[in-house]
Amino acid sequence: MNVLLLSDFSKVAINATLYAMDLLQDQKVNFYLLNIYDPDPDCEDNREHKRIATQARLEERVQKLKQRSATGLHKITGHYSEDTLVNAARRFVDNYRIDLIVMGAVGHEQRHTTILGRHTFEIIYKIKCNILAVPENSKFKRPGKLLMPLDYTASFSSKNIRFLKNSGLYQGTDLNIWEISGDAKIADEEIAAKKNIFSSINDIKVKFSPLMESAVYNANTWTEVQKKFDHIILLGKNIRICDRLLHNQHGLYTSVPNQIPILVLHD
Repeated sequence: MNVLLLSDFSKVAINATLYAMDLLQDQKVNFYLLNIYDPDPDCEDNREHKRIATQARLEERVQKLKQRSATGLHKITGHYSEDTLVNAARRFVDNYRIDLIVMGAVGHEQRHTTILGRHTFEIIYKIKCNILAVPENSKFKRPGKLLMPLDYTASFSSKNIRFLKNSGLYQGTDLNIWEISGDAKIADEEIAAKKNIFSSINDIKVKFSPLMESAVYNANTWTEVQKKFDHIILLGKNIRICDRLLHNQHGLYTSVPNQIPILVLHD
């Protein structure tokens, strides 16, 4: 597996990196630790000094991660870029055939006002790659109970759950799929066909639970989610649900503290 770790050396980014290494501890993984340096145009004289210091810090982080990885299954390399975050991430996804991007969900200074920081939100919406966003206070535990809110008006296929099926991360887990019912009329045949997509997941126990749209967008519902589930999984194609839950200014979680990693699946 090829995993891109996006890090600015902040506490939330470091926690996301360590969480990913623990989650993938039993798998052979190429980790690419990418740091984006954004030079201050008003500090030309000090730019080279900061550039050298950033590169040195990146190398230090790589060495620490190598020491932490005791199984020998992980290969860790550091990469430095002065491109924009989206451009650099997109280039890595294409050039290194990245299977998963891992980044911090939101930093300490924003965690009371949003579930995702601006950069995380931007990556989820502009890069078509599976993305794991890890909150700053998430402590690793082997995931056992997964939650996927699902809107059948979205257009998705078996391609969108390939990572869920093939990554090996969720074997033996319980996947609770909340079927969100809204005003849209969907043919029974279309619903049956989309539910059948999940029948190909042999190592995960899938349970479907109908839920009214008013309930899924209720803050009390998501407070309970924190107690019952280990990961939240969203389909990137489920734009309506992603926007309502994740929007970094207006989403539901702006009023509900979140400590659960969120996996967004793209085809």
